[in-house]
Amino acid sequence: MIQCFIKHEVSSIFEDYALPKLISVSKIDSHFRAHPRLLHSHEDKLEILFVRSGTGFYIVEEKKYPLQTGDIIICNEGVLHDDVPEHCQNLNTYCLTLTDVKITGLPKNCLARKDACPHIQALEYSDMLENLFSIVYTLLASDTEQTVETCSYIACGILTLVYEIALRSRTEPDHMDKKANLLSKEIKRYIDTHYNEDLTLKTIGEALHINPYYVAHVFKDNIGFSPIQYILHRRIGEAQSLLIHTEYSITTIASMVGYNNLSHFNSMFAKYVQMSPSEYRKNYTNKKPGKK
Repeated sequence: MIQCFIKHEVSSIFEDYALPKLISVSKIDSHFRAHPRLLHSHEDKLEILFVRSGTGFYIVEEKKYPLQTGDIIICNEGVLHDDVPEHCQNLNTYCLTLTDVKITGLPKNCLARKDACPHIQALEYSDMLENLFSIVYTLLASDTEQTVETCSYIACGILTLVYEIALRSRTEPDHMDKKANLLSKEIKRYIDTHYNEDLTLKTIGEALHINPYYVAHVFKDNIGFSPIQYILHRRIGEAQSLLIHTEYSITTIASMVGYNNLSHFNSMFAKYVQMSPSEYRKNYTNKKPGKK
């Protein structure tokens, strides 16, 4: 028999030992990516994406990260993130969502510093993490009230393990931003603020006092999307969030994200998500569409 003892005093990464609240865990298989979740953020949640198998890309803020088995993506509160389904090869993932995450020294619902890389590798912890995600998912899927507390504690274990992995993987932030990279971030901030308005390359250029052609060139080189593609992803991603988390009518949602023509909104949504807004709401929530 080999017996292992705790050799160090137990301390918590959580402020005042207050444990986060588990919201959900998702098991996302490769075929599901035919209906991608486009650019979106969460104002009161932390998400941890874990790659079970396959390869692909994931966008966090203005950077695109390559994914492979055992990789982890940390999406802090308020951070824009996006699937890139056209570049995914049999990509299968888990996604853990928590709230009320208060880690000492970090903002609420954050697992990494703002300037830290959100993409890390689990390495020797990969199998362990996959097993932990699988346990939480299986127990929650059983829909048994008695397992909720167990799932919550295991989710906190996943969180602390990923935090430790992130600390070991920490690299110094790159403060040597090139002029073009800084400019692309400025363009991105402008679009993120005004994406639901009638934006064109000309209006963006005029607002920022930049040649429209240079806007397109710099943005595509640094972000990976053309400005117009990025606007579409922001609009559809926000529409998805509203369909999931609110009961606004589809007409109202279309207007909120910048579409005055409902037919055009339905067409663009179906083009990018491969289903209509009403189908998406029905498939992803238990809510009935309502009006507000």
